[in-house]
Amino acid sequence: MMFHQTVCQSCASPIRKDAEKGKERNGDFSELYCRRCYQSGMFTDPEITVDEMHETVRVKMLEMKFPRFLADGLADRVQTLKRWEKSEVLSPVI
Repeated sequence: MMFHQTVCQSCASPIRKDAEKGKERNGDFSELYCRRCYQSGMFTDPEITVDEMHETVRVKMLEMKFPRFLADGLADRVQTLKRWEKSEVLSPVI
């Protein structure tokens, strides 16, 4: 199941209004990413992995008192977001 476009395509946070959107380098609002993940046309944490983002999202949802099964299930969907799409598959070195 893919997330609807109204969630950040990095962390899955809902984006309901412009103030929650990240900013492009030219100052325009990002249509894909939230203000916590994306500023000035760059990711705020460019080194984070999909596994680290999954755990960050899961922990944040638990802190917000989401039931564990829901936090786990929604965090599992982080890998379906645009930021984490594989642009190419690397062949193993032989």
